[in-house]
Amino acid sequence: MEIPRTSSSSLGGMTAEKQNDMNGMGRDAFMKLLVAQLRNQDPQAPVDSKEFITQLSQLTSVEQLITMSDRLASLEVGMASLANTQVSSIVGKNVDAESKSVFLGDTGATSVPVTLAGRAANVTATFRNAAGEIVGKVELGDTFPGTRSVSWDGNGPDGQRAPSGRYTVSLTATDSAGRPVEANTRVSGLVTEISYANGYPEVVIGAARVMLGDVTSIGM
Repeated sequence: MEIPRTSSSSLGGMTAEKQNDMNGMGRDAFMKLLVAQLRNQDPQAPVDSKEFITQLSQLTSVEQLITMSDRLASLEVGMASLANTQVSSIVGKNVDAESKSVFLGDTGATSVPVTLAGRAANVTATFRNAAGEIVGKVELGDTFPGTRSVSWDGNGPDGQRAPSGRYTVSLTATDSAGRPVEANTRVSGLVTEISYANGYPEVVIGAARVMLGDVTSIGM
């Protein structure tokens, strides 16, 4: 019985198609298919040697990319584990931090520490985007001195959620007579835990939470 023959153009097309699926079929299966196609090529129109070398080069390149991707994924997991271990080492230590900006994710709220030097009748935390536009405000009423965490739900004045990203924070505070009260986003104290509730590490200091990158000093 005569063995079916394939032309060089058919070989090239089938090889290209199978190469796209190489990640699913594996190197050995791909090579077996390539050898079978070479055995059944049309003797009167054999595959061009340059085309064949190109196909093998493409196969090698794809294999290298797959290997590199796997190694990068493993490296990413290892780096994340190392970072988490290093972060946990500051639990129980005294730190100073200042949150001049906050990160808002696709969902959920974000928070900023607010420290008042005196009692305030009105406190406003204003959130702005990179262009300086106001995208959100949080109003507090009568507030005692000390540090607390102020949460912003991510919604703007129009009720629409702001895009995910980093936003700057500014504070204003006045007492019952309308006089300014010193307010800032600095916080100092003992780290009681590291929270990943928002998808990134936050240092918990009393009632306040700050991003790890906002920590300015770490003591004993």
